[in-house]
Amino acid sequence: MRSLLFTEPVDLLIGNSYGKYLWRDCKVPLVRIGYPIMDRHHMHRYATVGYQGVINLLSWVVNTVFEDIDQNTNIPSKTDISYDLIR
Repeated sequence: MRSLLFTEPVDLLIGNSYGKYLWRDCKVPLVRIGYPIMDRHHMHRYATVGYQGVINLLSWVVNTVFEDIDQNTNIPSKTDISYDLIR
């Protein structure tokens, strides 16, 4: 998977805690879902199926995209056009 991410980069990676190493090496934003999630506190308690699971998944994906935008646009007066406090 790691070599594939280097040759064919993606915009977003959805996976469990083991994707943390891919996030670090390949700089691909990671949405943690599935089992096991060992590196985040109480993530195993959130629903991942049904209506509430879809709402949680959508929130995690959107917040991961916003976090990636914030990390890439944090130079004041140059790239901070999308560095907003309220979305």
